[in-house]
Amino acid sequence: MRTVRLSFMHQWGSNIGIGCALALVASVALGGSGATGPGAATLIGVLIAVGVAVGVPHTFWLREEESGLTVVRLLLPRRYAWSEIRGLAMEFHEEIETGGHEVILRLRLTDPPGRFWGPLLGRVDVTEDDRSRGFEPAALAELFALFGRHGLPVEQPDFANAVLSLHGLPRLPPEPVRGVPVGPVPTAEEAYARAPGVEEEERHLAAWRNTEKSPPRERREYLLRGAALSDRIAALAEGDAVLAKAGQARFSAGRLTEHDGVTAADGEDARRYVRQQYLVWSRAAADRRPGRGGR
Repeated sequence: MRTVRLSFMHQWGSNIGIGCALALVASVALGGSGATGPGAATLIGVLIAVGVAVGVPHTFWLREEESGLTVVRLLLPRRYAWSEIRGLAMEFHEEIETGGHEVILRLRLTDPPGRFWGPLLGRVDVTEDDRSRGFEPAALAELFALFGRHGLPVEQPDFANAVLSLHGLPRLPPEPVRGVPVGPVPTAEEAYARAPGVEEEERHLAAWRNTEKSPPRERREYLLRGAALSDRIAALAEGDAVLAKAGQARFSAGRLTEHDGVTAADGEDARRYVRQQYLVWSRAAADRRPGRGGR
């Protein structure tokens, strides 16, 4: 069993607000009760603020176990079996106000699928061109090595390998390509037999457009239903509209495959993936809510 400390990804300055709030409450309570004088109460408050800001980052770590991983945040553990873990998600980000660049690391789970959620492990500063700065801590290399030992994909392998090399650790194993599931592909009629009418679905999706911050399942459902709708419209298109509608369908299908981390051979392969996934989703939705095709 190995433990990777994540304190380096939780800077003390980001916790100063929590410390100040606790310090204020303590100072008011002590001063109001008369237990200490104003000066002593203020000093105690300052010590509390500093203690929280410095100590909180050390309450984050990741523990490797035989059955899976335990993510500890603020001393609260959450366990994930190996079967629940898909890999390590890494998203490069630029702070608009400061111009700083960082990479956000999350544990990527199999359910719900997708890159942009899962337990937040932390943030690491990077260069302006999203590369290693050359002095990352050994704990970050140990984190990448942990995923490599278990054959779990790391989303930015070039970055991870640079950090691993910095600390003399082996490079990550080559990542297998996750392609569209093999098997029979349903026709449009089979895949969308339970789907609402095209106009009804258009109204529904138009009212549900802003899903960037929605819960994971809702976000994926929106992308899936949008891709399915585009695929249906393309299948019904005639004449000069065929090429344009087919292009829209491939674009929408590509958003879903990117979201799910699936590599499609081409746009038509992505559309087949949409049909497979919509059929699975619609059957599950029908089992949960018989006779209804909505959310």
